[in-house]
Amino acid sequence: MDQKKLNHEYIYRIRIEGALDRPIADWFGGITVIPQENGETLLEGQFIDQPALRGLLDQLWNLNFAIVSFERLENEHKN
Repeated sequence: MDQKKLNHEYIYRIRIEGALDRPIADWFGGITVIPQENGETLLEGQFIDQPALRGLLDQLWNLNFAIVSFERLENEHKN
């Protein structure tokens, strides 16, 4: 994602069941991985475009993670 300009219009928050171990978390690049006390994991970040977002969702699907919630938030700090 570093080579292309990010779409700064939205921030996405994806909550999944389970915890990500470090090697899997590293696959997600610029996405912030936040372990939760209840055993879930919160993924937060921006994407270049919709296909990049779909790529992350496909990775989660392929790794058999269940998505608990998905939010698209307006970025208050747009560039």
